[in-house]
Amino acid sequence: MRFPTLETQDLESARVLVPDDLPGNPRVIILAFQRWHQMLVDGWSQHAHALEAMCPGISVWEVPAMSHVYAVGRFFIDGGMKAAIPDAGVRQHTLTAYTDLDALVKALEIPDFETVHVYLLDPSGEIVWRGSGQIDEDQAAALASAAEKLAVAN
Repeated sequence: MRFPTLETQDLESARVLVPDDLPGNPRVIILAFQRWHQMLVDGWSQHAHALEAMCPGISVWEVPAMSHVYAVGRFFIDGGMKAAIPDAGVRQHTLTAYTDLDALVKALEIPDFETVHVYLLDPSGEIVWRGSGQIDEDQAAALASAAEKLAVAN
């Protein structure tokens, strides 16, 4: 399954088409739907960034996905997130998507917006591994193994 195309913008205001514009291989996308998901995102992000030593070239992307009806407030919503993130590198890897959430969850075959979902993508945007919820030892090991195999293969 290919990760669906999302029009996003990083917190430095650059437009990014996910997954096509994302550099790196492999690529980890951490998809969140609710503000309280940040705690879960942080756990996944910490682990994914630790993989950079094992898998040179890996890139990690946080993608908060919100309903397209909130796009009119993008300046304020994104501005609030930007103000809370002092590191420009993190802001460049935080991609906000204002989209049709029902279509997104259908395309990704996920049941709802209740937790975070994590995807490992190959260079063509194919999903080669997926996880969800709070990171645990099993998911961390599975992501690391899949990322290592993908990095070696490419």
